[in-house]
Amino acid sequence: MRLIAFVEYAAVVVGIIAVIAGRFFALPKGFYLGVFLVGAGIALGGIEALLTRRMPFRPSEDAYEDYAGAPAVIVGLMVLLIGAGIVGAAYLLADGLWASTVSHLTRRPAPLLAAAGLLLTGTGMLMMLNPRGRVGLAWTLLVRVPRSLLGLVLVVAGLAVIGLGAWEWLEPLAYDRFIADASHRIGRLLQLR
Repeated sequence: MRLIAFVEYAAVVVGIIAVIAGRFFALPKGFYLGVFLVGAGIALGGIEALLTRRMPFRPSEDAYEDYAGAPAVIVGLMVLLIGAGIVGAAYLLADGLWASTVSHLTRRPAPLLAAAGLLLTGTGMLMMLNPRGRVGLAWTLLVRVPRSLLGLVLVVAGLAVIGLGAWEWLEPLAYDRFIADASHRIGRLLQLR
C-alpha cells in the first residue's frame, strides 16, 4: 500500500474511532478531534489528487489509471471541498458555534448553494467523461449517450444552483421573495392534486 494512501485511510479510520469513543465516553474534545481527523484525511486525498493528477485513496500506484488527468482533478476538487467542510465543522463544533452557524446558513444559504452547485457540476462533468471506456455502437447508444445527457443536466443544474447562491448573496431580499413565491405556487399545485 502506498504511504500517502495509508495516511489518508488511517486519518479517516482513526477519526471515526475517535468520534465513536468521544460520544461513548462523553469526551467532547475527542469527538471534535475525530471529526477533524476525518476531514483532514479526506482533504489530504483531495490535495494529493490535485498535485498528482491521479485519483485519491489509491491503494497501489497502478490503480485507477484510466481516471488520471481531468477526472482525477475534478474528483480531487470535490473531495477537497468535502474535506474542508468537515474540518470547518470540527472547528465550529469545538468553538461552540455550530448552532449559530447552522441558524445563519438556514437564513442565508449562499455558501451552501455554491458548494452544492460545485458538487453537482463536478458530478455531471464526471458523467460526461469517458476515459478509455468501452466502445461500440450499442454501448454508445445505450450507456454513453444517456449518461452524458444526464451529466449535462447535472452540469446545468449545478451552474443554476451556483447562480442561485450568487443571487442570494448579492440580493437576499429578492431571493427571499422568489423562494416565498415559488414555495407558495408549489404548495398550491400540490393541493390541486
